[in-house]
Amino acid sequence: MMHMPKTKPNLFILKGFFWFCLFDLLHNNSGLSQELRVVVQEGDEARLPCAYKIPRGMALESYFIYWQKPIAPKQELVVISYKNGKEVESEKDKSYKNKSRFYEQNLTLSIASVTVNDSGEYKCVAILNRSAQSITYTHLSVIVPFSTPIIQHNLPYKRCYPTNLTLECLSYGGSSEPKMYGSINENPVNWTITSNETFGHFNITGTLHLKMTENMLIHCSVHYLDFQVSTNYSLNMINNCSEPILPPLISPFGIIISSTVVLIFFLAMVMLVILQCYVHKHPRSSTTHQSLATNEILLEKSTGQTPSELGR
Repeated sequence: MMHMPKTKPNLFILKGFFWFCLFDLLHNNSGLSQELRVVVQEGDEARLPCAYKIPRGMALESYFIYWQKPIAPKQELVVISYKNGKEVESEKDKSYKNKSRFYEQNLTLSIASVTVNDSGEYKCVAILNRSAQSITYTHLSVIVPFSTPIIQHNLPYKRCYPTNLTLECLSYGGSSEPKMYGSINENPVNWTITSNETFGHFNITGTLHLKMTENMLIHCSVHYLDFQVSTNYSLNMINNCSEPILPPLISPFGIIISSTVVLIFFLAMVMLVILQCYVHKHPRSSTTHQSLATNEILLEKSTGQTPSELGR
């Protein structure tokens, strides 16, 4: 009698069966928690997907759908409440009224004009027949954008090439760490970067030292996370070095100061003329009084009597 050898179970088949079951479990989303991430800039619209998918053949009206934002242990804000095929506005938190909406076809939550305070974790809850449920999480990050870069240079009005040139590109205000890139006439350049953070906001400055020998189209861009801001700046040479430099324009404030100085000078001259006229008239009167006093003194010495005694 022949004995057939015993065969061991095929491990490959067992592994395949395990992964199939796991995939099916994840696909159904039954009772599992998943987390997605969304990053938007302040002021934009945020669309938060719900990982749960309504099975084919099931009507959305059969579900209760909630979007909630946990803010403390056992405390959540209601962002969306969907029951019996429509939103229930009365259950929505006042901070999200006229700001959040619900896309029925894919359970997506939309939040308009987001601010940094809207950042955080949001929970999508799907309840069927008041018993079966699925909870999925989406984390929203709202970042403050950087300002449009400003390009500065040290060239005077009168210039001719070649000339030494210092360029600076500045941007500020973003809430995430930035990187800076640039080009001159579409040729990449490497900025010397200075970056600092103050109260959670970043500033960045790029500096270039070079010799200018032609007209330049300068490009500067600041990248942060998946976003960027950029600017272009044209800098042209002046070929005629003997071209006269136009005098600086006088501001209205300078004109007022100049007019005031001229007026004060004119009034001073008038006062001086009046004073001179007054001095010319009064010396005669002063001399007359002085001569009368002198005569009285001489008469008193010669007679021993005062003019008043002689008059008696």
